[in-house]
Amino acid sequence: KDIPGTSAVSPGSSKECAPDSESPAGTGEADYCRRILVRDAKGTIREIVLPKGLDLDRPKRTRTSFTAEQLYRLELEFQRCQYVVGRERTELARQLNLSETQVR
Repeated sequence: KDIPGTSAVSPGSSKECAPDSESPAGTGEADYCRRILVRDAKGTIREIVLPKGLDLDRPKRTRTSFTAEQLYRLELEFQRCQYVVGRERTELARQLNLSETQVR
Protein backbone atom coordinates (compact mmCIF):
# COMPACT_ATOMS: atom_id res chain seq x y z
CA LYS A 1 0.00 0.00 0.00
CA ASP A 2 1.12 3.55 -0.61
CA ILE A 3 1.79 5.88 2.26
CA PRO A 4 0.61 9.47 1.72
CA GLY A 5 3.37 11.41 0.01
CA THR A 6 5.14 8.23 -1.04
CA SER A 7 4.87 5.62 -3.74
CA ALA A 8 5.93 2.01 -3.67
CA VAL A 9 8.99 1.18 -5.73
CA SER A 10 7.55 -2.11 -6.88
CA PRO A 11 4.83 -4.46 -5.67
CA GLY A 12 7.39 -7.14 -4.91
CA SER A 13 9.73 -4.84 -3.01
CA SER A 14 8.78 -6.25 0.42
CA LYS A 15 11.47 -8.32 2.02
CA GLU A 16 12.00 -9.88 5.41
CA CYS A 17 13.91 -8.27 8.29
CA ALA A 18 17.52 -8.71 9.23
CA PRO A 19 18.91 -12.21 9.69
CA ASP A 20 17.72 -14.17 12.70
CA SER A 21 19.66 -17.21 13.77
CA GLU A 22 16.52 -18.84 15.21
CA SER A 23 14.39 -18.62 12.07
CA PRO A 24 13.02 -21.87 10.60
CA ALA A 25 14.84 -23.82 7.90
CA GLY A 26 17.96 -21.70 8.31
CA THR A 27 16.66 -18.98 5.98
CA GLY A 28 18.39 -16.34 8.09
CA GLU A 29 15.33 -14.06 8.05
CA ALA A 30 13.14 -12.87 10.90
CA ASP A 31 9.46 -13.70 10.78
CA TYR A 32 8.16 -10.74 12.82
CA CYS A 33 8.55 -7.78 10.45
CA ARG A 34 8.96 -6.78 6.83
CA ARG A 35 10.69 -4.00 5.00
CA ILE A 36 9.03 -1.98 2.25
CA LEU A 37 10.82 0.35 -0.14
CA VAL A 38 8.98 3.62 -0.83
CA ARG A 39 9.75 6.70 -2.89
CA ASP A 40 9.01 10.03 -1.20
CA ALA A 41 7.82 13.22 -2.94
CA LYS A 42 11.44 14.22 -3.72
CA GLY A 43 12.12 10.88 -5.39
CA THR A 44 14.33 9.53 -2.61
CA ILE A 45 13.90 5.80 -2.01
CA ARG A 46 13.57 4.90 1.67
CA GLU A 47 13.04 1.65 3.52
CA ILE A 48 10.24 1.37 6.09
CA VAL A 49 10.10 -1.48 8.61
CA LEU A 50 6.58 -2.65 9.47
CA PRO A 51 5.24 -5.44 11.69
CA LYS A 52 4.55 -8.45 9.49
CA GLY A 53 1.10 -8.90 11.05
CA LEU A 54 0.03 -5.36 10.10
CA ASP A 55 -2.87 -5.73 7.67
CA LEU A 56 -2.44 -2.82 5.27
CA ASP A 57 -5.32 -3.99 3.11
CA ARG A 58 -8.06 -3.95 5.74
CA PRO A 59 -10.53 -1.09 5.40
CA LYS A 60 -10.00 1.82 7.75
CA ARG A 61 -12.52 2.54 10.47
CA THR A 62 -14.77 5.42 9.50
CA ARG A 63 -14.25 8.56 11.55
CA THR A 64 -17.14 9.57 13.80
CA SER A 65 -18.92 12.72 12.66
CA PHE A 66 -20.11 14.50 15.80
CA THR A 67 -23.01 16.94 15.70
CA ALA A 68 -22.49 20.51 16.90
CA GLU A 69 -24.46 19.71 20.07
CA GLN A 70 -22.37 16.60 20.78
CA LEU A 71 -19.13 18.56 20.31
CA TYR A 72 -20.35 21.35 22.57
CA ARG A 73 -21.28 18.94 25.38
CA LEU A 74 -18.04 16.95 25.00
CA GLU A 75 -15.97 20.13 25.13
CA LEU A 76 -17.85 21.33 28.24
CA GLU A 77 -17.19 18.02 29.97
CA PHE A 78 -13.53 18.11 28.95
CA GLN A 79 -13.13 21.60 30.43
CA ARG A 80 -14.79 20.42 33.64
CA CYS A 81 -12.86 17.16 33.91
CA GLN A 82 -10.38 15.87 31.33
CA TYR A 83 -11.07 12.21 32.15
CA VAL A 84 -14.70 11.15 32.10
CA VAL A 85 -14.94 7.63 33.50
CA GLY A 86 -17.40 5.15 34.96
CA ARG A 87 -20.99 6.15 35.47
CA GLU A 88 -20.41 9.72 34.19
CA ARG A 89 -19.08 8.42 30.88
CA THR A 90 -21.93 5.91 30.55
CA GLU A 91 -24.51 8.62 31.22
CA LEU A 92 -22.90 11.17 28.90
CA ALA A 93 -22.72 8.58 26.11
CA ARG A 94 -26.41 7.74 26.62
CA GLN A 95 -27.44 11.41 26.60
CA LEU A 96 -25.48 12.12 23.42
CA ASN A 97 -26.50 8.87 21.71
CA LEU A 98 -22.84 7.80 21.40
CA SER A 99 -20.90 4.74 22.47
CA GLU A 100 -18.70 4.95 25.56
CA THR A 101 -15.68 4.53 23.29
CA GLN A 102 -16.69 7.62 21.33
CA VAL A 103 -17.00 9.63 24.55
CA ARG A 104 -13.51 8.55 25.60
